[in-house]
Amino acid sequence: MELTQQDNIVLDKFRGKIKTTQEQIKKEVENLKYYKEAEETEIDKATERIYDKLQIVNSEYMQWFELLLAFVFATIGYMAPIWILMFQVKMRQLEMEDEVMQFQTIILMLMRIERVNVEIILEWLERYSNIFKPPITRCVNNYEAGAWEALENMKEDVTYTPMIRIIESLQAAVEKIPIKDAFDELDSERDYYQEKRKESNERLIKRKGMIGKAIGFSPMVCMFVGYLIIPLVFIGLTSMSNSFSSMSTLK
Repeated sequence: MELTQQDNIVLDKFRGKIKTTQEQIKKEVENLKYYKEAEETEIDKATERIYDKLQIVNSEYMQWFELLLAFVFATIGYMAPIWILMFQVKMRQLEMEDEVMQFQTIILMLMRIERVNVEIILEWLERYSNIFKPPITRCVNNYEAGAWEALENMKEDVTYTPMIRIIESLQAAVEKIPIKDAFDELDSERDYYQEKRKESNERLIKRKGMIGKAIGFSPMVCMFVGYLIIPLVFIGLTSMSNSFSSMSTLK
């Protein structure tokens, strides 16, 4: 460590000076206290070592792939929060679809029971809700003050279209329309969303399968390219350059 510190003193003085010679480094080494009583061979050895280090330091520069990597990582770091938000939006949308399908199943079971009203349906929806729990809870708490107004406020808080349809059907049931009639289209809507979700799941599974195949074959492709194609191309270019050089010498 002490030897390295002495080398760094000289390197700091000549760093960036490309035309530095070994004689200049040797004079600087001789002026160091560490080499005051050193022999000539030791000073020459230190001079050569420091000169080699200085050549490495002065020849260092920004290469094109380092700049490219910097831009790539900067782009990834800049776009990562947006990509994370997009992923969260997609996952939240899938969760909302699952929750609405769960609500539809609950309503289909409750609408067949006699003396079931909108308040009871809201209480059951609140028990099994996750994403829509806050607006449903507020609606249940405000239901006694006015059923229509409470449902209207919940509809303003919700932006998901299938959930808004359920709220509108509940509003229709509040106005003395039988619950069975208010949700007469629920069976067909539920079947539609089930088929839609089934199709999206199949596409997702197919995409994952393609990604898995690509990841599985990538080691073999890298090995094939790295150990066969690149060496063959290099050997071919080398032999071709040697042939051209030999032909030029014959001329």
